[in-house]
Amino acid sequence: MIVAGSVLLVVGIALLVLPGPGIPLIVAGLALLGTQFPWARRALEWLRVRAKKAVAAVRARDQQTP
Repeated sequence: MIVAGSVLLVVGIALLVLPGPGIPLIVAGLALLGTQFPWARRALEWLRVRAKKAVAAVRARDQQTP
C-alpha cells in the first residue's frame, strides 16, 4: 500500500507538468497512503473541500451567464 500510494503520488505530481492525468493519480495515491498515514488523510480531505468549492464556483458562474 505504501509503495503503490507513493508511486501514484510521485507520478501524479510529475504529470502535473507533463501531459497526463496528474490530479486523479494524486488523489488515488493519497487515498492509498491515507490508509496508513494521517497526513495523507488530511491532504485528501483538503483536496475534497477545494474541489467542492471549485465546482460550486463554476456552477454559480454558469448560472449567472445568460
